[in-house]
Amino acid sequence: MSKMVSVQVRFPPKELERIDDLVAKGEYHSRSEFIRDAVRKAEMILSMERMSRICDEEGITAEELIKSGKEIREQLYKEMFEAK
Repeated sequence: MSKMVSVQVRFPPKELERIDDLVAKGEYHSRSEFIRDAVRKAEMILSMERMSRICDEEGITAEELIKSGKEIREQLYKEMFEAK
């Protein structure tokens, strides 16, 4: 893993409590791990939204997208995680 940079993040108490509950339950090792995972998931959602817009613009149907889904997921994974 690459070098980590520290940032300050502020949360409303109730949100932080929910994060701490997940850490206490063992879903995450730390608050930091939760936040990193949330950022990765947000990136994935944004990528999927972009992909949906492109499909609409290009006239690609849901059936065509499902058929080629594996190739698209592999490319997205490479772009999001392997290129960094």
